[in-house]
Amino acid sequence: MITKRRARTAALTLAAVAAFTFAGAGAAQAEPAIPLTGGQEVPRPNAFGAHGSFSYEIDGNEFCYTLEVTGLSAPATAAHVHVAPRNTPGPVVIPLVVPAATSFDVEACTTADPMLLAAIEANPSAYYVNVHNANNQPGEIRGQLK
Repeated sequence: MITKRRARTAALTLAAVAAFTFAGAGAAQAEPAIPLTGGQEVPRPNAFGAHGSFSYEIDGNEFCYTLEVTGLSAPATAAHVHVAPRNTPGPVVIPLVVPAATSFDVEACTTADPMLLAAIEANPSAYYVNVHNANNQPGEIRGQLK
């Protein structure tokens, strides 16, 4: 015969297991946030001092991100996820939405090719994110995904 205490413990354990199972199903994310600096950008930016952070989550064909930027030398004109190893520029694979501002916080989602997102999940360090502006068209700050 199961006591009330054992029944309650068993129910709580099952609830906790279910919560962990469903919370992690089908999603990959970067934790903690990826630092963005001018020192990581290639070619080196014309101005230093800006910094930021980037975090992302992949769920199915959706790429959701948080991008925080402070102190760009000119308003942002674009931000992207690129494919290339550290210290190497590469082509854009995911465009990101950013405001024309020197400091901002953005939380957004975009859809992308599921095969691309699977490749990012499998090898995030093969990709980087950067923020571009008129003073630094190739990019002013960058961070390699992890």
